[in-house]
Amino acid sequence: MIPAPTSLDKPHLLRLPNWLGDLILALPSVHLYQSWLNQRAPLLVVGPPSLSSLAPILIPGIEYISAPSFPFALHSILKKKQVSAATLLPNSLRVAFETLPISYRAGFSRPLRNSLLTEHKPRRTLPYGFVHVADQYLGLLEDLGLPKGKAELPPPPSLPKPKNAPAQPYLAILPGAAYGSAKRWDPASFASVIRNLQKSRPLQPILLGGPGDIEACQAVAQSLGSPITDLSGKTTTLELAHWLAHAELILCHDSGPMHLASFLRKPAVAIFGSTEPGWTGPLGSTVSIAQHKVSCNPCFLKTCPLDRRCMTRLTPEEVLPLCLHHLTSMNKKIKYE
Repeated sequence: MIPAPTSLDKPHLLRLPNWLGDLILALPSVHLYQSWLNQRAPLLVVGPPSLSSLAPILIPGIEYISAPSFPFALHSILKKKQVSAATLLPNSLRVAFETLPISYRAGFSRPLRNSLLTEHKPRRTLPYGFVHVADQYLGLLEDLGLPKGKAELPPPPSLPKPKNAPAQPYLAILPGAAYGSAKRWDPASFASVIRNLQKSRPLQPILLGGPGDIEACQAVAQSLGSPITDLSGKTTTLELAHWLAHAELILCHDSGPMHLASFLRKPAVAIFGSTEPGWTGPLGSTVSIAQHKVSCNPCFLKTCPLDRRCMTRLTPEEVLPLCLHHLTSMNKKIKYE
């Protein structure tokens, strides 16, 4: 069991996942742990350097330590801070090596690394179906002695609008997916939805994504065949959050930006293919799922060995009504307010 806090000078540590989406799904666990400590000891978190700029937004008031590229380099930092207990949400060997100086180290069971932990628990499973990743994280903490938590995101902050954002409402399109090509919808399908939305709404489409998404965004722009703002590779992760926070609607894949949209409580439509919403779907109710079920999904493969049928059979005609529903619901809300 996680030892009870004994001193304000001996903080507890929670090692966060390395992917943006998984990190956001871990937020309920962060707040559960902080609530359990109840100011009896500080909570520190360790996460990837690439997401450190989002820490003030996602976990305000909690110290965020960027994990060094060499796992043993973290040892001196943890010793200096006198960390008394560490709970690890990722199940990698590397993360276990990061926290070796800490006397109590707990995490999910995994062959080859169990000997590096002082306590380990199996992931929660079901005979049929999936246990959501957020509930797996909360379940680990519960199995380690913390109270049962709820997979609910904390309230989002108010973010200022980007200086170069258009005056008119805009549609944020994120056609990239870092996981692999099996999660990417066809560029022509994205373009079809954009064209149809513009026929019914005065929306300016804006392509967004990281450096790895530039090619996917260019493919959508080429399929669209009309002028479109392409900011792929031109924004930081923090700037991306600001763009999403002021979008009228977000169209994306099962990706980190999808979870960021759910955290920001923004209306979005997320396209699922090889993955499973019951496992990695967004928390909350602002993101709708577009998925065409086929016999082989979810396969969780990064590259499809067949014909990407879960993506190619999902038509723009299936996605467009979900987008229009969000826009119509939002207009009604504005009207009644």
